[in-house]
Amino acid sequence: MAKPNVWEVVRRKEGTFDILHKGKLLRAEISDKWLEDELGRIGFCGQEYRDIRRQLEESDKAQIVL
Repeated sequence: MAKPNVWEVVRRKEGTFDILHKGKLLRAEISDKWLEDELGRIGFCGQEYRDIRRQLEESDKAQIVL
């Protein structure tokens, strides 16, 4: 059985972000300045990006299940 298609964005203590897919680290220590670009490369833009930002503001972690 395949793992669920889960993406996570996590804010580190120093303010940078990590992006994980299915529990594996894809990108590490992304500055806030470049987070939107990195997520856009993966395919999260527009409303999806705004939803991720909202989750990060609430809990320093965003989870997207596709």
